[in-house]
Amino acid sequence: MIKFFSRSLILVVLALLSVFPAFSQDDAEMAAEPTLLTDPFLQLPTEDSVRVVWFTEFEGESHFVTFGEGLDQTAEAETFKMSRMFEDQNSRVGEQTESGQVYSSVVERDIWRHEATVTGLTQGERVPYFVTSIVDGTEVVSGEFTLQPTPAPGQPMQILITSDHQLMPMTPANLQMVEETVGQVDAIFLAGDLQNIPDRASEWFDDNRGRAFFPGLQGNAAAPLERTLERDGITITTNTVYTGGELIQHAPLFPALGNHETMGRFIPANGISGQYGDPRTREWAEQRYEELAEIVNPTGDEAIREQWISDNSFNTITYEELFTLPEGPGGERYYAIQYGDVYLISLWATRIWRTPSLGDNARGKYREPEASLNLEDNWGEGEFLFSDLRPGSDQYNWLIEQLNSEAFQNARYKYVLLHHPMHSLGDNVVPAYTDPVRTIDYNEDGSIAAVRYEYPIEEDILIYDILPLLEDAGVNMIHYGHSH
Repeated sequence: MIKFFSRSLILVVLALLSVFPAFSQDDAEMAAEPTLLTDPFLQLPTEDSVRVVWFTEFEGESHFVTFGEGLDQTAEAETFKMSRMFEDQNSRVGEQTESGQVYSSVVERDIWRHEATVTGLTQGERVPYFVTSIVDGTEVVSGEFTLQPTPAPGQPMQILITSDHQLMPMTPANLQMVEETVGQVDAIFLAGDLQNIPDRASEWFDDNRGRAFFPGLQGNAAAPLERTLERDGITITTNTVYTGGELIQHAPLFPALGNHETMGRFIPANGISGQYGDPRTREWAEQRYEELAEIVNPTGDEAIREQWISDNSFNTITYEELFTLPEGPGGERYYAIQYGDVYLISLWATRIWRTPSLGDNARGKYREPEASLNLEDNWGEGEFLFSDLRPGSDQYNWLIEQLNSEAFQNARYKYVLLHHPMHSLGDNVVPAYTDPVRTIDYNEDGSIAAVRYEYPIEEDILIYDILPLLEDAGVNMIHYGHSH
């Protein structure tokens, strides 16, 4: 029997087991001493290795990991600059608040990612490590943490399952409670929606409300939470600052793509939030490309074509740059990995979220706003799917291969991670998980009277195509989020 879980924050701990001005030193007052933007965290373990990743706001001259029982081994890191890290007037970073603006427009923020592969590890053995970044001759050193390769079969594990962090006020409190009650975990499975807008750098690193993604999972948050208790006529108000939990420094993170990891059309003038809320289908972008190909790509360069279609539909560029995950036919957007006794399959099953409102101005699940009826370029296209999971699609065929693999069938625990719910009591489970069917109503004069979308329940891909596969394959658990 498959067990379903759909909660928004900490669910359970399983005892299993170039158009932008650059953001530079001239734009802000630099700290007296350089610091790391994040602690290191772990990615992509194998039987004898694991990747160590961290971020800085300087390129630096050298970056490396020191590790081993005697801290006598080193591994050099590869470095690249994140390509789509921005702030804007809606960012909450530094001294910027809703009333006090630091950024008046979209501004590129310089952030570098460093990744080193630590090899020669032994299953079942944890070793200490720390990272060092050198800038202008100064060594910037992290705290000391522990790492290990993939657990051996039969090795006990504690796996944290969670989803939809999204800078929620209680996220750091819940993550802090994990560390305080359970202690160190061996992996984190996260079912999407890690933050709200993926190209807004501060949501990952240093949102000034204290709820950014990495600080919460590294015990470096500073999220105040005020609570008021009234009893026997006495009112007591407390204000506690939660720091999150020191978790991913010691345990690899395995996320699934959610709708909040997906950016829309790349139009900087619309702001970061405006771009996030403005995806179009790839089919629409391909059609527009064919109309404009001679202008935007006169040489017929395939790379230019792909970039143009991505920039005019939707993309997961920042998500894929942030994390190092197993690669398959869809790159890192869906993947599978054997982790100890668990065979994890992470699916790309998500779509754009739109309002359920039927108001005249709603660019929603079920209709286009009246003001845009005759402006097709402004349509939202309803809650269209970002990925194809229908029978015969690349991801569907890949999933069948995984379910039929010897590794999956021999695994003690068979686990599927995805963002969109199959069954849930929350409102985000509706409408049915299928592409919208558009109906256009016309006035007598030929103008458009309404653009409506329906989602036939009998075509729900997750319930009628994917769930039977997972049940027949003996999956033990399906973990999803979104409907909170």
